[in-house]
Amino acid sequence: MTTLSRVASRTVSYVTLIVIAIVGIFPIAYLFLLSTKRRIDIGDVPPSLKIEWSVVVENYKEVLFERSYVSSTINTLIITSVVVILSLLIGTPAAYTLSRLKIKGSERISTTILSLRFMPPVAVAVPILLSMRFLHVANTRIGLIIPYVAFSLPLVIWILIGFFDEIPTEIDEAAEIDGANKWRTLLQVLLPLVRPGIVVAGIFAAIFIWNEFLIGMYVIDSEALKTVPIADAGLISAQRPIDWNVAATVGVVTLIPLLIGSMAIQKHIVQGITAGAVK
Repeated sequence: MTTLSRVASRTVSYVTLIVIAIVGIFPIAYLFLLSTKRRIDIGDVPPSLKIEWSVVVENYKEVLFERSYVSSTINTLIITSVVVILSLLIGTPAAYTLSRLKIKGSERISTTILSLRFMPPVAVAVPILLSMRFLHVANTRIGLIIPYVAFSLPLVIWILIGFFDEIPTEIDEAAEIDGANKWRTLLQVLLPLVRPGIVVAGIFAAIFIWNEFLIGMYVIDSEALKTVPIADAGLISAQRPIDWNVAATVGVVTLIPLLIGSMAIQKHIVQGITAGAVK
């Protein structure tokens, strides 16, 4: 490749990355800008880049202390944590079983499991509500945790099956020679090797739960138990004017835990995705 070709190729790459970065960052930057405005200033075109800190404090104070955002965030964190833990506790042994024990038709089973993940929530929202009422857990956190685990498990299992499949079976055989049973082999030998896959599966499950709206809207009625997406939707009502500045502020505050979490575990995310690509 000539020097000119290399320069052209690098330029195209940089331009493409810059465009992708702008497309990804612009909505977040615009959301933050709207969160610094008064309701009357939202419609200004183009929007003013001047930030009045008194307005910023007022908007964020209303969201954090006068709205139900704090309680909805706590509910979402509790539900997300419980669902991710349960999904991994159930999904990891299930993926190990389907990968290692070579049950007849295991490939079909794994494909079927993944297909369940793509079932639209709107198709099962009413049956889920009726089931939760039958179990007397509607309008409770448990009533959300049960269907969320059911929706998260297929993807968790499918991801982990791929990681278990790439580990040589000779490692299992060596552990068995040393006297380890299946559970000990899984817990002490294989789990450290599939840890990147566990992190990736947990992240995908957490993202789904944090953003899920429809099932939560059906199952939860109490204001004290609403999750963040349901509380956010409550800001938009046909019965009163919409405070778009407050809605934008809620959006910014909602993004903060996701951004902090992503930065904190970025290394593990890259390791998991890279491990899957290399394998």
